[in-house]
Amino acid sequence: MKDTSKNLVNSLKQEGQDFEFYPTTKEILKPIVKDLLFESYISLLDVGAGNGGVFKIIEELTPIDTDGKKKLGLKKYAIEKSLILLKSLPDDVFVIGTDFEEQTFIDKKIDIIFCNPPYKQYVRWMEKIIKEANSKCLYFVVPERWKKEEIVLKAIKARLGKDKIDYKILGSFDFIDSEFRSSRAKIDIVKISLEDERYSRGNLVTDPFDVWFNEFFKINADIEKPHQYEENKSKAEQIHSLANGQNLIEVLADAYSVDLKNLIATYKVIETLDPILLKELNVNLSGIKEGLKVKISGLKNLYWQELFNNLDKLTSRLTSTSRKNMLETLTAHTHIDFTSNNAYSVVIWAIKNVNKYLDQQLCEVYKTLSEPDSIKNYKSNQRILKDDWRYLKHNNQVSHYVLDYRIVSVHYQCFNLSSYGNYDYPNGLHKDCHDFLNDICAIAKNLGFDVIDKTKAFQWTPGETNDFYLSKKGGEPEIFMSVKAYKNGNIHLKINQEFMKAFNIEAARINKWVKTPESYAEETGEKINDVKQYYSANLQFNLDNVKRLVCL
Repeated sequence: MKDTSKNLVNSLKQEGQDFEFYPTTKEILKPIVKDLLFESYISLLDVGAGNGGVFKIIEELTPIDTDGKKKLGLKKYAIEKSLILLKSLPDDVFVIGTDFEEQTFIDKKIDIIFCNPPYKQYVRWMEKIIKEANSKCLYFVVPERWKKEEIVLKAIKARLGKDKIDYKILGSFDFIDSEFRSSRAKIDIVKISLEDERYSRGNLVTDPFDVWFNEFFKINADIEKPHQYEENKSKAEQIHSLANGQNLIEVLADAYSVDLKNLIATYKVIETLDPILLKELNVNLSGIKEGLKVKISGLKNLYWQELFNNLDKLTSRLTSTSRKNMLETLTAHTHIDFTSNNAYSVVIWAIKNVNKYLDQQLCEVYKTLSEPDSIKNYKSNQRILKDDWRYLKHNNQVSHYVLDYRIVSVHYQCFNLSSYGNYDYPNGLHKDCHDFLNDICAIAKNLGFDVIDKTKAFQWTPGETNDFYLSKKGGEPEIFMSVKAYKNGNIHLKINQEFMKAFNIEAARINKWVKTPESYAEETGEKINDVKQYYSANLQFNLDNVKRLVCL
């Protein structure tokens, strides 16, 4: 372990990405985990997360409850500057920022913030996090001399609104025996609670936005009626028009920076106005603060949404369900500041997680197409299909088979049999059937079969055939699948046999029905060279090609 740890530090130094990386030890985290066990589930942000070791150790230290589950569940977030460490973070850690100085914590609503900062910069990091954190509790691993830093003490007073400096030291340690690198620095584990004990849990003593606003804007105005500023509806169109540059992220990040500076400058002008005039105009401080808060949030949302809308190189490879799940996760994190580094980190997260979807969705579509009349069992699978097939199929109790290229898929409804609800039937076919057929095309594309048609290119009529074609590679275009939909909800499919061969092979590999191409060939009678051609053929995105995904 020590050798591996030292190799990581050496790699960081060689790449110029060693930003004083001191990983947190298990001994340091023990008192924090003990302190957290009154919670059942928390969101945790590690500022300067390194390779994600804090999350791993916390999970290792968390005891098991009587029901066999961990007593503390984690939703994991990270801020990390090093690209090497970003790529080594676990897939379930969502990166919400890179360069610390580019971040604002005001609208990052996270239960707990943990930070083991670079010790040359710990005062600045503590001050910024304490003032801006929108969190219930903060944990710092900092040199014991922090208690003498007036900047930090003032930040605690400003945030808690108290004369008394309120904090708790959970323990003191050093890094002399650290497996990564040694240091003689004596450190404290500091806990600062930001919850207001007078009210129910979750209420903060002071809104971090108020602290930031009062420091940044010197406005003398009465606090009376709140005022809400409306978003400029044409702004989204203006942002969209920018997406014609060489690199989408860089273009959007530059534009966002300009927009944010202009927005702040506009509000800064208010502090120069005569306070008497502001009172006469019924302009009040709370309205100005709320207006700026909404403006900043709305601006971030617009830029993130534009980036997400242009990730079609990823999302076009997903089925309807996978695409919905991924975009919901991405759009849930639009509170992150839109900088180029942050945008790249989000795209890295998307790539790492889209690969999971690619394999998972192949199996889901395969199971959806698995009908008793369309399967052939492996040689070693002697089970007889029974009348409870559908129950067995949906509970994953049927396996080790191949699908035929002719399939009758049963659906609740294909066509509208009443005069109501026509919006659910684009081009005559129910939207769920559109998703079903387009999902098959997405799987095909990921296996190397470039289907050029989409369901909405056709007008759908009961019993009539629509043919989906593959991209032409010389000669006559080849049919990918022929589809007939009927009023009774059945959809008859005749699918390209070469694709079905690849589909069957990859479903077997991903489901772990076989361990090698040879075992698949033995079970199904397929030629070994054909099996090897499609074994592990399902698309996987490479983290080294991040910039290609964001260049237009």
